[in-house]
Amino acid sequence: MSAPDRVVVRLASPALFVGASADGTGADTDVVTDDHGAPYLPRHRLAARLRAGAHRALAVSPDLAGVVDEVFGRSRSHGRDRMLRVGHAVVGDAVRAAVARALAGRSERARAVLRRAVTDAHTALEAGIEVGSDGAAEPGRLRTHRVLLPDLVLTSTLTWAEEPGPDHWRLVARACLATTQIGLKGTRGRGRVDVRLADPEGADPDALTLRLAVPPGEGRR
Repeated sequence: MSAPDRVVVRLASPALFVGASADGTGADTDVVTDDHGAPYLPRHRLAARLRAGAHRALAVSPDLAGVVDEVFGRSRSHGRDRMLRVGHAVVGDAVRAAVARALAGRSERARAVLRRAVTDAHTALEAGIEVGSDGAAEPGRLRTHRVLLPDLVLTSTLTWAEEPGPDHWRLVARACLATTQIGLKGTRGRGRVDVRLADPEGADPDALTLRLAVPPGEGRR
């Protein structure tokens, strides 16, 4: 059985991946997109969420405390002191290839229209009243937010600086299972996600992640 080579992120509710889109969507809060207009989750945000998930997982697996810094590096570190590197979480290869073909050879004006269409296909525009520091609505402060649609699946590649052992995989699997929110306004029910490991052979991500999360000798009766 081959080792996992990527992390799969499935949105279970609308999510705000705040940033700059390729051409701008006119929303007060825009969404991060690549040069083709497709939304993605930047690798540093995903890595930060996984690291936070790893720390939450220590509540049930304190024996892995020493492994967290090995795998994810020290807190807020962007240096080379980590074994695992994750890539941007992006839409599938087939979608990106189709968009690239559609954009090829077109004028910049036509490319801008197509990029915006790609963004619109994966997102929705929501409006709401801005909330003040006291939790009350601010009169006359209507704001719009570009959110990613539920059921969108994004994939991030995994790269290891050295060969991982069973404890490294167990930690990463538990970090995935403990990562249930991504994006802004998570406390308001936004950005609920399922994060799982996947391998090149197409094994079921849920079963694969759960298998790796179980310590050797447990749960295998």
